[in-house]
Amino acid sequence: MWRSWIKSIFGRERKSSAIRETMQGVSAMIAATLEREIGCDEAFALMDQYAEIVKRGDDPSVLLPLVKHHLDLCRDCREELEALLKILETEKHS
Repeated sequence: MWRSWIKSIFGRERKSSAIRETMQGVSAMIAATLEREIGCDEAFALMDQYAEIVKRGDDPSVLLPLVKHHLDLCRDCREELEALLKILETEKHS
């Protein structure tokens, strides 16, 4: 059953170790789900505030916990934050 489910999702058959790894990743994401979460649009809207908090050396997980949680799970938004932090660091040295 799982093999056909994975095959239907990925369009090809996977080895059992790859299936196990995929299922562990899905399980980890489900376990990390909070009752209240934000999406990419909300995280992006708060990204500049988050970056300023990081730049000041304050703890963003206390001040913007939902953004922190989203960034922990979303590679695209995390990459946006890293780019923004690089820009801020460049401006600091200019």
